[in-house]
Amino acid sequence: MRLGLRFAAGGAAALLLLCVAAPAAFSYLGQVPNQITVTGPAGTLHCNTDLTLTATVLDATGAPVDGQTVTWAFTAGQVTGDQIVTASTTTNAAGVTTTIVRLACTVGNRTVTATDAPASGSLVLGIVAAGLPLTSTDPSSTPMWAYGLAALGVLVACFMVGRRVLQSR
Repeated sequence: MRLGLRFAAGGAAALLLLCVAAPAAFSYLGQVPNQITVTGPAGTLHCNTDLTLTATVLDATGAPVDGQTVTWAFTAGQVTGDQIVTASTTTNAAGVTTTIVRLACTVGNRTVTATDAPASGSLVLGIVAAGLPLTSTDPSSTPMWAYGLAALGVLVACFMVGRRVLQSR
């Protein structure tokens, strides 16, 4: 009898442990980051402007992972003046988090990587030409006050020259 009672107590303890441990083990699988996709602006990028990068964190089943800390870093091509404004962000219920990046006015590609171990994702951003500031000569891009200021300058110059001519007589 005692041996049967011990087996029953051991079996009950094992069953209780299984009931407690199994849900934690199975629910953890869906909370482990398996894939991070990083997206950002495309096309011509301007230096020293805020560029918003977005990371989407998914688990092995493709479901979004909420409340995960994502670390942002330059992993290639960083130059002096490049900056990640918030280097650590947290995902929302949709598994999405964002950060702001500013690139210096140096030609070249930079790779920004978002990491939530064991997964990571990267995006390449590039400045193709540092160039000069915008200096358009298109009249429609010049504000009207500039024309008025130029006309005022011409009038003042004419007045000064005319006054000298009249004084010399």
